[in-house]
Amino acid sequence: MSAPKIENELSTGLVIAGAYADKLRRTLFAQLRDLVKKNRDFAREVARAAGEMNRLIYIILVEELKSDKGDVVRIRVKYEVDTENWKIKWKYDTLRIEYFKRYPDEEVKKIVEKIIKEKLEEVQEQYREAPSREEAEKILKGEVKPEEQWEKEETIRIIGSTQPLEREETKEEAEEEKKEEQEAKPEETSIAEIIGGADPIGETLDGGVVFKIVSTNDDNIGIASVEPHAGGYMIDCIIIHSGKAYRIHFKASHKPSEYMENPSLLIEEIKKAKPVPIKKEDAESLIKSKMESLA
Repeated sequence: MSAPKIENELSTGLVIAGAYADKLRRTLFAQLRDLVKKNRDFAREVARAAGEMNRLIYIILVEELKSDKGDVVRIRVKYEVDTENWKIKWKYDTLRIEYFKRYPDEEVKKIVEKIIKEKLEEVQEQYREAPSREEAEKILKGEVKPEEQWEKEETIRIIGSTQPLEREETKEEAEEEKKEEQEAKPEETSIAEIIGGADPIGETLDGGVVFKIVSTNDDNIGIASVEPHAGGYMIDCIIIHSGKAYRIHFKASHKPSEYMENPSLLIEEIKKAKPVPIKKEDAESLIKSKMESLA
């Protein structure tokens, strides 16, 4: 009777592109740890299989997609272990790579400003009048193709509330308004109000998780980690906003996996905690250290 074949699926979780190979190799070894204990020489096959997959992914990510080390990926693939011949066979037809390209915030800002300046009037004129009720219902149901909407306009998002354009504030008015806002509420309240959400970046070598923190405008404003500590977990959040830096450090109420599944839990706890002002240089150093801790 031949030995059974074992089927499994490997998932790297969200990880920066520069660290995917190490994460994939570690995950594969962790999944096959028990088999390696039975046959020490099987570790060579695990290393071989990891190298085979990592090389293929390198060609895809680096040579074809031209990804940067700071981009985020998640790799999923199924494989089969023949415990009679102690061989690993990847099921390449199941290989799935989720790729999130990081675009520099400053470049995005320039593009936004450029398009608003060059295209805003044209778009507003094109969408000056709302469609008929019947046409609107078809659009909302997806019955009208984008190229058929408003003179074959290719924009998919058609209907939505539009804020009226206002005259541009003078520099003095803007500074006065900012001053009044700062005087009207404590600093920690303003920090809580600018935090909009959290996106998982990846896992750390010690079993923690790192999140990107974004503002209500979707700007990158910091980073937060959920780290193992004294039998539990600590949350360490670093925020850089308007030239100032803050650190929010407190005991976590949930496990890293729970925050990964529901990042809003993390945001709720961060908003309730009190931020402590720190030097911007220290904040940047902490952020760099947390990124380097990713598995």
